[in-house]
Amino acid sequence: MWLVIIFGFSLWLIFSARSALTPIIFSFIFAYATQPIVEFLHKRKIPRGFGILIVLFIFALLLVLLFVGLSPQVKTQIESFSSNIPKYIKILELWILKFLMKLKISSQAELQKFISENLNLFASVPLKTLQASSNFLLSTTKGIFSIAMSVLYIGLIPVIVFYIGRDMKRISPTFLQYVHPDYRKEVEKRFFRLDELLSAFIKGQLIVGIILSVLYMLGFYFMDVPLWLLLGILTGLASMFPYVEWIIAFPIVVLLTALQHQDWTHFFGVLLIFGVLSSLTGMFLVPKILGEKIGLHPVVILSAILVGGELLGFIGILLAVPFAATAKVGLEAVYDYYIISDENSS
Repeated sequence: MWLVIIFGFSLWLIFSARSALTPIIFSFIFAYATQPIVEFLHKRKIPRGFGILIVLFIFALLLVLLFVGLSPQVKTQIESFSSNIPKYIKILELWILKFLMKLKISSQAELQKFISENLNLFASVPLKTLQASSNFLLSTTKGIFSIAMSVLYIGLIPVIVFYIGRDMKRISPTFLQYVHPDYRKEVEKRFFRLDELLSAFIKGQLIVGIILSVLYMLGFYFMDVPLWLLLGILTGLASMFPYVEWIIAFPIVVLLTALQHQDWTHFFGVLLIFGVLSSLTGMFLVPKILGEKIGLHPVVILSAILVGGELLGFIGILLAVPFAATAKVGLEAVYDYYIISDENSS
């Protein structure tokens, strides 16, 4: 009964404080993923606190180098894309007009006027929304407070990472002190299994995401995809989660490529890139990097992400895989206790 109450209270707390928990979860994921580096430094007589500071410094340096190196190219691509938006709208207008003319819904002049007005309105929505949001945030006390809190959250991440990274090895022993001695060994075993699952997923998927980001960038570059740099990075990171690159990235890349080139060659080229890299991920990268340790079916991971995002927003997406892994460990414990023990006793 008490376990149910505690679990319910924990869910309520996470839902109520999900905005404040975002930097903590980011910090924990970063500290958890960089633990092998801290351990490597610790074995060479470098204190854990100093080791995590070295990791943070290297990460910050890499971010600065990436920003300095990529920002000119990103700026050029965004400017080029922005200048081509009117051309893209005209092409879309022509496609939609041809399609509707085949349906013989109305006269060509009326259709062209309707499509032109709506596409121009649609194109101006993002800019107007951004301007309205900026004006609202800067002209209201609540908006200024939100900006200040966001800056504070970002500034707290390195501090939280330092303390979590320094005390990571103490978390499990401290928790186990509050477990009854009769169950301590079993709980420790399940904690080790959960650590194995999360470690394999977080570290492995980060490596997979980085490799695929580079490969997608190269593929999009050779196919002359608009915004190839940004889309390549985002598609690679989306590939960390099963099928997300097909659901979100693929339609966007295909649409922009079609608007840019208007031929079948580039369409099939993009399709080939996604097909080859998805096959490479499933047949080579994931088995070699993750192995069979994670043990979570892609449908389970995708369902957890969808449910987590629906319930808790972005924070739910971050917590989806840890919750799924925890549920798997719990089911394994129930199976071992009720099924295996009954078979052995009989």
